[in-house]
Amino acid sequence: MKICLIEPPKFVSLTNFVSTISMAPIGLAYIAAAIREEGHDVVVVDGPGSAPRNYHMFKDEIRVRGLTQEQIIDRIPSDSQVIGLGCMFTSHWVYVRELVFKIRKLFPNAHIVMGGEHVTGFPEYSLEQAPLDSVVLGEGEETIVQLLEHVKKGLPLENVAGVAYRESGGTLKVNPRRNRMKDINSIAKPAWDLFDIEKYHEVNQPHGSSQGKFMPMLATRGCPFSCTFCTSPNMWTTEWIPRDYKLVVDEMQEYQKKYGASDFQFEDLTAIVRSDWIISFCDEILKRDMKITFQLPSGTRSEGIDFEVATKLKAAGCHEFSFAPESGDPRVLKAIKKKVSLPKMFDSARCALKAGINVGCFFIIGFPEDDYRSVLRTYGAIVKCAIIGFTNVNLNAYSPQPNTESFQALQKAGVITEFDDKYLMSLFTFQDFGAKKTSYNSRFGDMELSLMVNFGVFLFYVIHFLRKPSRIVQLIIDMGRESSSNKSNKMAKSFFKDALTIMRSKLIKN
Repeated sequence: MKICLIEPPKFVSLTNFVSTISMAPIGLAYIAAAIREEGHDVVVVDGPGSAPRNYHMFKDEIRVRGLTQEQIIDRIPSDSQVIGLGCMFTSHWVYVRELVFKIRKLFPNAHIVMGGEHVTGFPEYSLEQAPLDSVVLGEGEETIVQLLEHVKKGLPLENVAGVAYRESGGTLKVNPRRNRMKDINSIAKPAWDLFDIEKYHEVNQPHGSSQGKFMPMLATRGCPFSCTFCTSPNMWTTEWIPRDYKLVVDEMQEYQKKYGASDFQFEDLTAIVRSDWIISFCDEILKRDMKITFQLPSGTRSEGIDFEVATKLKAAGCHEFSFAPESGDPRVLKAIKKKVSLPKMFDSARCALKAGINVGCFFIIGFPEDDYRSVLRTYGAIVKCAIIGFTNVNLNAYSPQPNTESFQALQKAGVITEFDDKYLMSLFTFQDFGAKKTSYNSRFGDMELSLMVNFGVFLFYVIHFLRKPSRIVQLIIDMGRESSSNKSNKMAKSFFKDALTIMRSKLIKN
């Protein structure tokens, strides 16, 4: 079959640093590889990566990075039988929904399928809102292959586990979920040959700090924890499965040779769960005498990191990683089922810093369980991070992601009653310190929550630079270099890179 996979463009705000990340979509690359391995003809339209320095406005409200919707549609082969899209963030649904309508108008007979965390959380809603034929729930490689087989043969989808779909009469059906894949070592490596990796290297805005030509990686899948605010339990279940560490290192060496990669950004949900695995992984890198760096920018656990592990990580090339305690209040941590010991986390951070690894931290303010005392305790944890020597702190407002335990509790309490575009877009602004947040906590108003988040960020960086004024000099130096010393400096560089590009594009249009 002729399959076209689309990575839709992303919203960008200069003050939402997560949105300024420019990395090849590893999820879509895995799906493309799985489909191609079954003998299908696969074409990829990479919306963000095909035009990473092209910015345009969506409905005169928000800036988008990448191809326009018309440019995307022009690149879809006219004989495409199946068109697949990804939608990871629910905030992007308002854009992707419109794109699907336009695709359907021009490809009335194609089977349109979507995967990702948004449709996994909102399957019926997504099918009601857009002219999709089916959506894939959770881990997608096995599901998409079986789905395509049924579409090709004209078979009903009722026996395809892990999909929701629209029957011929319009009735919506949600099938039981598919079990997680156990043998993840057998999964085909991402089909990076279908993407323009060099363009991502030119932009040089990875998730972590920029340390040279980079590639996104996955060494493990899933997370063993059940945080109430997180989409992972629904998307991946609570099973953590590591790959064979030797195969991971093989893949890294392949990317060294093929793409000149020297830095590897591991996008694992929870990379370090077992210290024996990470030590074996590091030993394998050292055994092969690889001259690389690698980072864990998405956050990891502290339990598996002591000075011995940290030293091994640094020797193997680990440059930076982040912890994600989310709150500085033990009461809130218990309420959100965040199984983390703050004293242990700080001990692990000291070990990592002593070994020469940069350490960051993620916090959230505005959980429904938060009050003023818990916010003050989170501020206290942020101050401690700055004093200990953390290189960055990300402080976000709480956002109720679809179908999480916390979201369901807010629905039951009547706080969330509809899924309109205002709600959808609020899920983008929660990471944007330049935008007003939406509070889902009865104790804090929207503006109050926004000010509290911004104050926490300000608090960290004032102490961060006052503690070591030489960091200001390093930041200035990094502005003129391709690489960056840490994630904070990379975020500052990304801000100015994107701001200059947007200014230039405005001047050209005028």
